[in-house]
Amino acid sequence: MKIMIVEDDIESRNFLVKFLQSKRYEVIEAENGKKALEILKSNEVDIVLMDISMPIMNGLETTKRIRDLGYPVVVIMLTAYKDLDMMKKSAFAGADDYITKPIDLSELYAKILLAEKYLPFHKFRHSLIVSLFSEKELSQKTIEELINKNKDFTMEILNIMYKVSEYRDDETYEHTLRVGWLSGKLAEKLGLDELEVSEIRLSSPLHDIGKIGIPDSILLKPAKLFPYEYEIMKKHTLIGYEILNKSSSSILKKGAEIALTHHERWNGSGYPKGLSGKEIPISGAIVAVADSIDAMASKRPYKPERPIEEVLEEIKALSGKFYNPDVVNALFEIREEVVKKY
Repeated sequence: MKIMIVEDDIESRNFLVKFLQSKRYEVIEAENGKKALEILKSNEVDIVLMDISMPIMNGLETTKRIRDLGYPVVVIMLTAYKDLDMMKKSAFAGADDYITKPIDLSELYAKILLAEKYLPFHKFRHSLIVSLFSEKELSQKTIEELINKNKDFTMEILNIMYKVSEYRDDETYEHTLRVGWLSGKLAEKLGLDELEVSEIRLSSPLHDIGKIGIPDSILLKPAKLFPYEYEIMKKHTLIGYEILNKSSSSILKKGAEIALTHHERWNGSGYPKGLSGKEIPISGAIVAVADSIDAMASKRPYKPERPIEEVLEEIKALSGKFYNPDVVNALFEIREEVVKKY
């Protein structure tokens, strides 16, 4: 575990270095934000302890640059400021946690242990958010609304991902990111408001989270499922909904809606409820198309991959049968982008 201390006060920095080294962490020092960014270019760091008030480049500006550059590190702010406004500014800059000075070493150590425990998720979350914000610059209003509606998002998703880590499914990290990317593109092309586009983009990668409850003998079977096995497989929609629907986060609530409805079909032949037409939430209709495209265009244990042009033509042929025609029309408006992606 590698920790970088960004602190201009030499005594404070030495104090933290000695403490962390006594806990057997590898420690890197930086006297200001500019130096910290230089270090990150050539060093893989896991956690950054960031002072706010520093010359040359302060902690808020440095943290924002870290997020803009896509470094997937955990940032814990260290500051003498105790007002709510500074905490809010830290959150907007991209900080993960906040400790006030004088620093209580037991509190600092507890926060580091927690960050260390959930480090894989922190890295995934920051990579995902960087991907989202790099696609389209969101307005300050949308960023504020997302944060206000998802105050408990981090801990809730951490707890969920911790449970998920005890299981496994058949889909790759890349698959979830591609589904998220395409779902966001389709939502945007359909003219949904910026907030809903962001919620769909962030939550759609959780569409198959319910597969954690499906036995590996079925989930990873390299052949066509028997009818009774298929019935068990279909339960992943209900399992996913149960995992996500009790959350207070607007993102996870959207994820529950998607998990439940992304296998519903326009003509009512889908599952689990046999919804049809406009009964299917637009989020589920969007992910139905995005997930189908990626599934057909990707290699799976039971089938080879298919050319993307062939996949798109099949989706078009099933418009108004399996898929929402508006979503399919939006898909073909961004056809060139999709082809390049695959």
